[in-house]
Amino acid sequence: MRYIIVLFIGSLFFANLSFAGTNTPPFKRGEVAVYAIPSQLSSFEVKKHLPLSGISILNVEPGKELGLIQRLQKSGKRAGLNLIAKRSLSDPYYPLQWHLQSVQAEQAWQFTTGNNVAVAVLDTGLKPGGNDGVRVCEPFIGKDIVSNDNDPNDGDGHGTHVSGTIAQNSDNATGVAGLAYGACVVPVKVLNDSGSGSFADIAEGIYYAVANGAKVINMSLGTNARFALTNDPIMDPALDYAFSKGVTVVAASGNDGHRKNVSYPAIYPTTIAVGATDYRNQLTRYSNQGQGLDMVAPGGDVKRDDNGDGYGDGVLQEMNAGTWNYYFLNGTSMASPHVAAAAALLLAKEPNLSVTQVKQRLFDYAQDLGKGGYDSQYGHGLLQVYNSLSKSSTNNPPPVSGDDADGDGYTVADGDCDDTDASIHPGANDTRGKKGRDGIDNDCNGIIDG
Repeated sequence: MRYIIVLFIGSLFFANLSFAGTNTPPFKRGEVAVYAIPSQLSSFEVKKHLPLSGISILNVEPGKELGLIQRLQKSGKRAGLNLIAKRSLSDPYYPLQWHLQSVQAEQAWQFTTGNNVAVAVLDTGLKPGGNDGVRVCEPFIGKDIVSNDNDPNDGDGHGTHVSGTIAQNSDNATGVAGLAYGACVVPVKVLNDSGSGSFADIAEGIYYAVANGAKVINMSLGTNARFALTNDPIMDPALDYAFSKGVTVVAASGNDGHRKNVSYPAIYPTTIAVGATDYRNQLTRYSNQGQGLDMVAPGGDVKRDDNGDGYGDGVLQEMNAGTWNYYFLNGTSMASPHVAAAAALLLAKEPNLSVTQVKQRLFDYAQDLGKGGYDSQYGHGLLQVYNSLSKSSTNNPPPVSGDDADGDGYTVADGDCDDTDASIHPGANDTRGKKGRDGIDNDCNGIIDG
């Protein structure tokens, strides 16, 4: 029996983009820096002393930093907020990539950006060019299995968009960012320019990826979930081989809106099956669920604009769809590469992790959604990369004071009393919800629904 496999591309939304943002210097909450030695600070709690500079770091109740600084300055000491300097992405459209922010990208980059971990993208290929481009492994490794040559050119755009989510050239003052932008992509064309391909070609692509040093494989492709396919004599051996060689395989759960099971090969036990969420962290209408679903990641919904940025809430990356530009797409195809990129970040930080350990780290530290614990809608939950890297038990690490974690234009330092929710900030409408009451202090003035 001959199977045809098709890519899970969702809707496409094109936009010519422009963006201008603001920046507020961040500082470490609960700390004050002062030029003084500990013996001169007996009435204060000294957290740390830096002997070469003569600076001491004092602990203080968050929110009372400025009061302590004034007190120290009145006593003749030089003191100030302990400001934070960090590398900052210069990509102008990064603020529109809500999907990276929802999986803790910025916090994760404190640990690593991927460190040349090779991620094979088995898809429609990769098109060279564009203003931004994708970071490919050097010397160049790539294969067109469909045409049996070494030019995996993407005539569709899907593979290029997926590759961008993983390793878009980033911090280059151009376009958008990728989640593991320090990693590199091995493009393997297993789908033709109409988005379909055979199991035999895909199996060959898996063997090729393993042979050429890939540590992670992303497959944003699969069969319709309603076929209830769980194994195949052609594909199974290749998936088993990748697992035996320590290669993590990530696959899209499919866009059939099926509730009983996910697509093959995502449903295969050695892979990570990824469903799609929208800006609200809710399962999308198209995402398959049920047997075999492992976790979810942002796949978006271009028919909604829940973040109010004027664009459909798709996943934004560069591709050529007749012309080069930045496109919002939605689908489990867009969710899967977020998890593949997260696996690359884990392996960059801890190269000796096994496939099982990578999966466990991603699952254990995901954000639990839906019913408590594992469930058939969200699997183990929403990908949280920082949590997985830090082995943190919290689903939402507190934002640094100067960071705008929820992208609403306000930071904690600006008076944002909940920087994890874009609907809460100074000046927000304080009568949201049914009948104008929601029990939340949306405008951060201390008066609920005022």
